[in-house]
Amino acid sequence: MDDRWIEVADRVWARRLEELDQTLGLVTGDACALVIDTGVSAEAGYEFATAIRELTDLPWQVAYTHDHFDHWFGTQAFGESAVWAVGDGTSYVARGDEQRRAWAATYRRDGKEERARQIGATRLVPPNCRVQGSVGLDLGGRTVVLRQVGLAHSDNDMVVEVPDAGVLFAGDLLEEGAAPSYTGAFPIEWAQHVEYLLSWRPTIVVPGHGEPGDYWWARGQARDLAETARLCGEVAQGFVTEDEAVAHGPFGPETTKAAIERWRELTPPPAEPAPPAATAPAGPPPPTVVYEIFDYSLDLRP
Repeated sequence: MDDRWIEVADRVWARRLEELDQTLGLVTGDACALVIDTGVSAEAGYEFATAIRELTDLPWQVAYTHDHFDHWFGTQAFGESAVWAVGDGTSYVARGDEQRRAWAATYRRDGKEERARQIGATRLVPPNCRVQGSVGLDLGGRTVVLRQVGLAHSDNDMVVEVPDAGVLFAGDLLEEGAAPSYTGAFPIEWAQHVEYLLSWRPTIVVPGHGEPGDYWWARGQARDLAETARLCGEVAQGFVTEDEAVAHGPFGPETTKAAIERWRELTPPPAEPAPPAATAPAGPPPPTVVYEIFDYSLDLRP
């Protein structure tokens, strides 16, 4: 698959990439453009920025849907700009350095030396604008909403809503063509948050990976996320065995097992019952004390 644009609504585009089957985003108003995620490396970012300039010459701002490397390592290509995210910059850099080392090693093991070089040479650009709750960005005649999600696919997920076009950029909260990743995720909260995010019934939902879909496609995946969360809880309570859950999970055995393992990581073991309090050894009963009654009446007459 060659990299390509899909115009999902008026002045709203999804950029489909061959690398990791990823989907980036672009929204334009009359005065500004919002770039949604930037790709796996500086080189990928430059390719994305060049493609954007074929559509618009407006100044841009950048939004990160979360801090996994493939969503923000390309920002070096976008120069000095506002970069919006839920996570703070220090956390982004610390996690980014770990991911860069890990993925460079992965690419080398797979024989992709050039990919390893590119990701190793990428300068990380942390966010400089913090999103807490929700933020409305005026792009000129159009307002987009950056919305903090809470614990879900990661601990810093953010979605981008384009209300006037009925479009939701969901990041990796939703994926098309592949099962969601539960590594570092929060299985119970994830399902709950996606259900809430779909409550305004967006017409088009753009996933972090795969083709854009409609509301009913997203609703179907939300149902599968909820079923996975329910299975995690039933395994924890002993209602079903892990083997039964893995065999019947909606995303397949490997993903269901990963969700259950992650649920166990997040759930502390039950506290050990406190030992019974020490008691003194039994002995003879205490003696019974009998008090005599004395007559203290005194004759006080002279």
